Amino acid sequence: MDKELEILIKLQSVDQFIVERKRDQQEIPKRLENLKKELEKAKEALDKIHKEKKEIALKRREKEKYLDELAEKIADRKGRLFKVKTNEEYAALLKEIENFKDEISSTEDEIIILLDRDEEIDKEIEEASKKVQELEKLLKEEEQKCQQLIDKIEEELKKALEDREQLWQSLSNRLQRLYEKLKNTKGSAVARAANQTCHGCFTELPPQTFLEVKKGEKLIQCPFCGRILYYWEEATVEQGDES
Repeated sequence: MDKELEILIKLQSVDQFIVERKRDQQEIPKRLENLKKELEKAKEALDKIHKEKKEIALKRREKEKYLDELAEKIADRKGRLFKVKTNEEYAALLKEIENFKDEISSTEDEIIILLDRDEEIDKEIEEASKKVQELEKLLKEEEQKCQQLIDKIEEELKKALEDREQLWQSLSNRLQRLYEKLKNTKGSAVARAANQTCHGCFTELPPQTFLEVKKGEKLIQCPFCGRILYYWEEATVEQGDES
């Protein structure tokens, strides 16, 4: 195979590797972002439960204060019973006392409901706190893994860029310009030729062109897409290599 063609094939392989690793590098923050969003939702849920607990405590204090007020009113009305002069006034005071007692019973029932809900909330807080802790731990572990992966990719990219520079400097200015032009316009500069077909544009090649590509003695471009061709039959192609 022509020496320059070998360099071009290697150069394209390195470029593809660089693109893939940079893409992987860009995907890493997304992995963390999803976890961060999940953690934020868990914290918001926990805050909401804590807020409800505070509201229940406030309502309970208000109702307990109301019970004290009702007890004072009952005591006041009972004190008046000994001072009234008519049966109508006495009956009215007894009615008030009875109403206050009913209100006390109703308020105590409401307090019991609040206490029951408060117990439920304590369990919910425990579960929600546990979920937050688990997500925080998971996020920390994932951040460490991602940082290790970032470091690994940066090392690989550094090596790949060094290899690319060495290959690039091995090419003539003409081939450098041709390679960049094809890569920018076609997405790839080099394409495999097999079964008399350019696997860059998947167009059937003229017999003479395909024969010259098979010989590998000089650089041959696809007459249709312009990509530089190299011969590699299906039987010799590794799985997944279609460029």
